[in-house]
Amino acid sequence: MSHRNITTSRRRLLGTGLGAATLLAAPRIVRAADSQMVVVSSGGALEDAYREAIYKPWTQKTGIQVVTGPNAAAKLKAMVEAKAVEWDVAQLDAAAAAMAARQGLLEKLDYSVIDRNGVLEGMARDYYIVSDLAGTVLSWNTDRLKGTPPANWAEAWDLKKFSGSRGILKRASQTLEIALMADGVAPDKLYPLDVPRALHSLEKIKTQIYWWDSGAQGAQIIIDGDVSMAMEWQGRVDGPKTTGAKVDYHLNQALYASDSWAVPKGAKDLKRSMEFIAFAMQGPQQLAYSKLLPYGPVSKAAISMMDPAQLAHSPSSPEVLARGAKMNFEWWAENNEKVSDQFNRWVLAG
Repeated sequence: MSHRNITTSRRRLLGTGLGAATLLAAPRIVRAADSQMVVVSSGGALEDAYREAIYKPWTQKTGIQVVTGPNAAAKLKAMVEAKAVEWDVAQLDAAAAAMAARQGLLEKLDYSVIDRNGVLEGMARDYYIVSDLAGTVLSWNTDRLKGTPPANWAEAWDLKKFSGSRGILKRASQTLEIALMADGVAPDKLYPLDVPRALHSLEKIKTQIYWWDSGAQGAQIIIDGDVSMAMEWQGRVDGPKTTGAKVDYHLNQALYASDSWAVPKGAKDLKRSMEFIAFAMQGPQQLAYSKLLPYGPVSKAAISMMDPAQLAHSPSSPEVLARGAKMNFEWWAENNEKVSDQFNRWVLAG
């Protein structure tokens, strides 16, 4: 998530400062033959899960090898504008995909090949399809908070009840949503975001904010006890929790900032790209992926096949999902630049 960032692909489509020629001069991802295709992602544990749940089974079924690489959003823009597209399929943060679609960088998905009706409502968009439910969650250090942890963001904002620093993502997207929930806005009433109210909410804890910029940093400051609690991407704290690190989290008021599959405008073999996405969204692949990362599948078939114990703690559970909020990717695609500028000015104001 993922790992989640709408201004880079996971997570900058705007203001990169790099020219197309510079980006296209970077090492190319080259397929050796028609029996290969290029699928890019944000790498790390996400790509590892894709390899096991999707890439290997795809190759076994079709004989087509998957060549991987990084999903730099600036390169996507440069390739499309230069009509020199190297990628067949791209994993993008869903908000970044919405922005790319608005900029004309993506092909319209073929829903005669991809099963639109096989996924949860709202997941299948014209130019991208949401592929998981990945939460930005309330997490805490179990040494620093030995008693009952905050039940929601409002309690996490309570400096009298809970001492210590709060780890907060130094980015408008996701942070403003959580600040609004902390100020009492219901998860299903977040959009359009009331930015002044969100900033006022953040002002209440500004003296206790420990800003983090990457998911790895955010997780480390919790595990090391530099902060008592933090907003953090679920995938960054679930593994450490499982292996005994002093960190825990819950999904109450989680904000779901998801991954997606998309096809760059001008991709060489649209038929194969659509077939790959259709395969990736099938029940068995989605189920296998959900067992490797703590993200919820969006395939209805995968959800129906989940073990009840797994489903009970998954964002795909209707009960769990109802306690959280789904990020409005289209709203961010339209408002990201001005809202991010507003947020950054507030941060710099000290």
